[in-house]
Amino acid sequence: MNAFVLAAGFGKRMGSLTENCPKPLLKIQGITLLDYSLYLLNEWKISNVWINTHYLGEKIKSHLQNFTKFPIHVIEEKTEILGTAGGIRTGLPKDSLNESILLINPDTLFFPNPDFSPNDSLSDGIKIHLYLLPSPPNQNYTQINIGENGSLEFGKGAYYYIGLAILNPNCLIHLEKNKYYDLSDIFKECAARGEITGEVFSGTVLDLGTKELWDSYIQKDIFGKEITKILSFVNSSKMT
Repeated sequence: MNAFVLAAGFGKRMGSLTENCPKPLLKIQGITLLDYSLYLLNEWKISNVWINTHYLGEKIKSHLQNFTKFPIHVIEEKTEILGTAGGIRTGLPKDSLNESILLINPDTLFFPNPDFSPNDSLSDGIKIHLYLLPSPPNQNYTQINIGENGSLEFGKGAYYYIGLAILNPNCLIHLEKNKYYDLSDIFKECAARGEITGEVFSGTVLDLGTKELWDSYIQKDIFGKEITKILSFVNSSKMT
């Protein structure tokens, strides 16, 4: 399976932390958010990875220039940001549009159970499969309901999308390249047609998407015993 890392942002939500550093390269326990995502992709036997960038994207490209574990294609959205759906539609080459891809958001740290592995295929007629968790209290996530056979309904329910999904890129083929589109709109359109499913993620997550969340966890032991294995991956991958 191939993967797409959604790393294009404006560099604003983290305040002074991202004044000279793009958010995916912020470090927690000596490990960048992006490096941890790549560590997971390696664990899940991903073959090729595309990463879209915007704010200080040249630093992400430089960080990855000697990466050795699998091919990485950095897509720089230099002039304007294209959104989550627009970035995928514009960045993926034509010969990759017929193969499902794993989407991952590096803002979130995923801690899967040992038996977890992303689905490498979608059921017939299904264009997108989302991984969900019960909505935490006092958080403004889009509510999602899981129905029969994993069908999803947006706007109500007890679950939220965690930023990990399987997507058939053909569901974006109608979008015009180099224009802004948001994946949340695509999710809802597919739900209306019965083309999206979901399941509860087998594991836990840690959202570090805002400065407030980052500040609350930066001094904590996030990775535990796994940190030795993660650092070994980072060092052996020749990342700068």
